This record gives sequence, structure tokens and C-alpha cells, in this order.
Amino acid sequence: MTAEDIFNISVDVANFHQVLPKYFQSLKIIKDGKHEKIVIEKISFLGFSSKIKTKHVILPPNLHHVYILSGPLKGSLFIESYNPLKIGTEIIIDVHLKFFGFFSGFNFLNNYIADKMHQVMNEFITSVEAKINKKLIS
Repeated sequence: MTAEDIFNISVDVANFHQVLPKYFQSLKIIKDGKHEKIVIEKISFLGFSSKIKTKHVILPPNLHHVYILSGPLKGSLFIESYNPLKIGTEIIIDVHLKFFGFFSGFNFLNNYIADKMHQVMNEFITSVEAKINKKLIS
């Protein structure tokens, strides 16, 4: 599995629910440009379900920026980079959290939520590996 394979799956926003169904309950792409997508996502995270609007900026060959445009984490940004190594792929996720409205008093949860985001990414990688291996076997 190459960095390009992982990157391509990570920016295939329309199919997030197939890769991580535990977290993505539904997705509706409302703007679908070559390098930018605006999406209404119904997600489940930390035991809460919510509908949020996100902007995905896709910068091939290896950068994916996710901006949270609504909800309790409005103004947050996740920057994912997928870098090829001699063996495997280095995946770096920079999490920049902002808490909005009632949740603005919850800044002390930054590290906890960032850790949970890394757990989700680990689940994503496992799912991607399984998906790619299934294609190779078929």
C-alpha cells in the first residue's frame, strides 16, 4: 500500500461511511470541486451524534485539510499529510481545535479529543489496509 493509495482513500469523502461506518452515519456533498468539497456530515464521535458542515481541501499528492464550519467544534482544522517512506507511509495529523458556543469552556479537553482523533485515524488506516488487501486478493 502506497502513500498515494492511502491519500486517495482519505480524500474520497463520498465513501467515508464505507471506510469508517462507526463514525460517519451519512454524508451529503453540497459542493464538489476538484480540490474543494463542502459536506454535510452526520457523525458519531465521543458518544455524541451531530450534523456538521465541513470543507475538505485536497492538495495532491499528499495534503488533506478539513475545516469544521459548524457545530461545537466550529473553527477547528485538521491537517493530514501522507508521506511516502522507504517502507510504508508516514501519516501526520495536526489537530487545531476550537470550541464554539456552550462548548467554549471545554478547552481543557483539547488533548483528550486530539488523542481520540488519532485513534480514529488508526482505525481508518486499519480499514484502508483491509480494503486494499481485499482488492489484491480478489
